[in-house]
Amino acid sequence: MNDKPKILYVDDEELNITVFRLTFSKVFEVLTADSGDKGMEIFSSDPDIKFVISDMRMPAMNGLEFIRKIRNVCAHTPCSILSGYQQSPEILDALDNGEIVDYLLKPFDKRAIEQLVLKHVNGTTGN
Repeated sequence: MNDKPKILYVDDEELNITVFRLTFSKVFEVLTADSGDKGMEIFSSDPDIKFVISDMRMPAMNGLEFIRKIRNVCAHTPCSILSGYQQSPEILDALDNGEIVDYLLKPFDKRAIEQLVLKHVNGTTGN
C-alpha cells in the first residue's frame, strides 16, 4: 500500500510536469494533467487526492478558474498556485478569501512545497 500523500499538479508545459514529478515522486504520489479540463477529470475520479497545485497561466482555463472548479466539487481540498509571474490582484483576492492556501513562484523551492503540502495533509512540516 502506498502511504505517500496523493497530490495533483496541473501545468500546460510538459517539461514543468516532468520536473515536478521527478522532484516530488519520492515524497508524494504525483498525478499530473496538462490542462484544467484534464485536471478536473483526474480530480473527479480520485477521492484520495489530498492537495492540488496548478500553474496560473494556461490556455482555455487559468489556474484560478481550475481551482474554483475543484473547490465547487470538494471545498476542503487545499489548493495552491505555482507560477512564474508575480502576484496579481486576482491572486491576492484568492489568498484573502481562502480559495488558495499559498502562492508559489517558479522556479519552485522543493522544501517549501514539501512543507506546505505536508502541513495541510498531515498537520506537520516535515524535516
